[in-house]
Amino acid sequence: MHNLTLEHEWNEDIVDITPRCPKCQSPQIEPRNLARRLGGAIGAIAGTTSGVALAITGVEVGLLAGPVGAVLGGVAGVIIDGIVGGAAGCAAGSKLGAAIDRNILQNQQCRHCGHTFSDRSS
Repeated sequence: MHNLTLEHEWNEDIVDITPRCPKCQSPQIEPRNLARRLGGAIGAIAGTTSGVALAITGVEVGLLAGPVGAVLGGVAGVIIDGIVGGAAGCAAGSKLGAAIDRNILQNQQCRHCGHTFSDRSS
């Protein structure tokens, strides 16, 4: 019986830190991440475009080594630079979008009532 008393006292000290909807108090909320997704997509497109443009510049320089070197180096350069540029752009755009979601947009949405709110208002 003494153990039950100690366990009961311990449970009273627990604080519920589950985020809740400020309108209906439901714990069923989810992040929207609109700016993060959009920033990642725009960053990936910009990074891929930049990577391919740099690779094409490399092809022009590779013409000095001959047409075969320019073609082989150009194809490999376009693929590799496009992938690396796209990944870097996506990561940078996603980070920027996450900051916008967190500080500017109403990033949280209640699945119970549909209310949208920011992280700071909860």
